[in-house]
Amino acid sequence: MSRDKNYQRLLNAKRWKEIKRIVWLRENGLCEECLKNNIVKPGVDCHHIIPVETATSLQEMERLCYNLDNIRLLCIEHHSAIHKSMGKGTRKLA
Repeated sequence: MSRDKNYQRLLNAKRWKEIKRIVWLRENGLCEECLKNNIVKPGVDCHHIIPVETATSLQEMERLCYNLDNIRLLCIEHHSAIHKSMGKGTRKLA
């Protein structure tokens, strides 16, 4: 996860908790990538399609962070694979 203090503040906000809940409900709690392959697996991580850290202002960070069209629900394996392909880390597999 990013060490950017502004990003961390956004993720610790009450608004982010609500956004995550909305995304989870929107996707019926299932990993979007697994569903593409007709696999039903719980989604546990919200992934920003356009990374929030790429923003050049706090306003843009907030827009990217909370934009429902910029968020996908993924299982841990798919979230890790996406970040690995981007050259970034994410939560380690259990």
